[in-house]
Amino acid sequence: MQIEVSQAELGSQMLVYVLLLALGIAVYFGLKSGDKYSAEDTQRDAVGFAGVISEAEGPLTTFLIIAFIILIVWAVVYLALYL
Repeated sequence: MQIEVSQAELGSQMLVYVLLLALGIAVYFGLKSGDKYSAEDTQRDAVGFAGVISEAEGPLTTFLIIAFIILIVWAVVYLALYL
């Protein structure tokens, strides 16, 4: 038995597939983010405050760079369409 896909459902299915692909890519880059900057590097560069909390500075991860680019592109497109 063959399943028919109407034109109305095709757009929704494509949206779901694109979102699943984007989620997969985000998870991949999120997991790969810690490869370049280890926990030891973080501890070495950390600055402690009263022995209670510590703060460390490190490079931006690939995941954050991609997320920032996507947010900036979305904001520009949104402003171009609705202003």
